Amino acid sequence: MADAKLSSLTELAATPASDDELYIRDVSEAAADESKRITVANLSLAVSPSSSGSYSGNDTDNRAITHSLGKTPKIVFIYSASKGTMSIMAGIAKVFNVNGSGSQYSGAVTAMDSTNFYVGDSAPDYPSSANGTGSTYYWVAIG
Repeated sequence: MADAKLSSLTELAATPASDDELYIRDVSEAAADESKRITVANLSLAVSPSSSGSYSGNDTDNRAITHSLGKTPKIVFIYSASKGTMSIMAGIAKVFNVNGSGSQYSGAVTAMDSTNFYVGDSAPDYPSSANGTGSTYYWVAIG
């Protein structure tokens, strides 16, 4: 096995476990130290992780929506099919909304952190701040 080419190894047929390891060659190291390993879990953290889900609006301020990224998202997209709006949260958590007719307007979202992003602000109104009662919102958070 030690003399086998990597390309001749058996392909993994199932989704790798989070503690499975990949072996890499770190060319920035001296030859004696260039062989390294990384777990699948750590590799997935090295690329931009994402999380997604949905929630039903409930007309409340500062509603926490758990995103499960383990770090503050770089951007969150929120879509309401019933209202035909797309909200985008980034950086300091301002929302940019586009409604079904293409009109653009700003709403308000209170914050994002390593656990949640927060929606709902009575001013201007709950629907434009992604938490209007009667609407289902679909979201994607990207770290």
